[in-house]
Amino acid sequence: MNVAIAGAGIAGGYLAGLLEQRGISPDVYDGRGHATRCTCRSCGWGAPTGIGPYLADVGLDLDDYLIEPMSPMDFDGLVATTPLCTVHKPWLLQDLTRSVRLKRQDLVPEKAEDYDIVVDATGINRALLPPCRSDLTLPTLQHRVIVESRGSERLGAGVYGNRIPGLGYLWIFPLGHDHYHIGIGGIGRIQHDSLLERFYRDASGQFSFTRQCGCHGLVRVASPYYSTPFSVRKTRSDGSPQVIIGVGESIGTVSPFTGEGIVYSLECARLLADSWPDPEDYTRSVLGRFAWMKKERETLDYLLSPEGKSGPRLRDRWRFFRNARRSGIGLPMLEAFKRMGSLSQWLEGPDV
Repeated sequence: MNVAIAGAGIAGGYLAGLLEQRGISPDVYDGRGHATRCTCRSCGWGAPTGIGPYLADVGLDLDDYLIEPMSPMDFDGLVATTPLCTVHKPWLLQDLTRSVRLKRQDLVPEKAEDYDIVVDATGINRALLPPCRSDLTLPTLQHRVIVESRGSERLGAGVYGNRIPGLGYLWIFPLGHDHYHIGIGGIGRIQHDSLLERFYRDASGQFSFTRQCGCHGLVRVASPYYSTPFSVRKTRSDGSPQVIIGVGESIGTVSPFTGEGIVYSLECARLLADSWPDPEDYTRSVLGRFAWMKKERETLDYLLSPEGKSGPRLRDRWRFFRNARRSGIGLPMLEAFKRMGSLSQWLEGPDV
């Protein structure tokens, strides 16, 4: 069986390592043309420490990539303990593919004909699968900045929904040595550049900000349920069958509320390896495991609708609270219900 993986991101690189352990040696293709300083697409580099066991499965140690823990963390003024941390994503991607056959080029259709199974791990591009049944993407802008305090207070990690005049949030993730990823993700009438500049101005009394680089991006927040089909069967030019199957963000394994995808891409890749090579069993496993993402997507759809202008319903606030608990964030329930509404604000007003 000849296997190719298109994309050497978190999902593709991890899947390659898992398949190698099962005696399957895939060819991994990745042109990786991200025009960024770190060579990665726009990403905060944040993840829960729960990714440790996944990395251990392929012989990697989380401590080798850990930059800084993000606990406590500020959520719209509510400070909570979290298991979140920042990881050196470029190093992690490099090591995930260190022992596999990595080809620094995109998998073109003519070459794809050589493989019995092709895995679409191209993330937001979903380059090989048909379009999602109902896609939804979150535009982002992120800066890497050096932050210097004008006093004794250090800029802390945080996520702020109340700073965004739309459906979205601003994040502040520390990268060590006074470097930070500061970014905005939002859907609707949002001018990302203007909002980031306003944040810098508002905080200029306490901190100075020196921008190192910046990048725009998109995150698929459609949920797996609305990102079907996960696989297609094709007939090659010689008449032989071929299966194309998606993994990770290409099939929507990203939290619609938070945009977090690293741990869920790892989990999705493991589900595919465990069900290999049965697309139907894999589809059932993914839809079952990530059914909660469908509910989060439905909350986003409601908040984007005319009915959602009045703000989140009780069920939506409960879903935000469950998301926090699922991520290991220690928010007290009553206070969280008050504050979590701000993470889902949809405000009328002029573009900013």
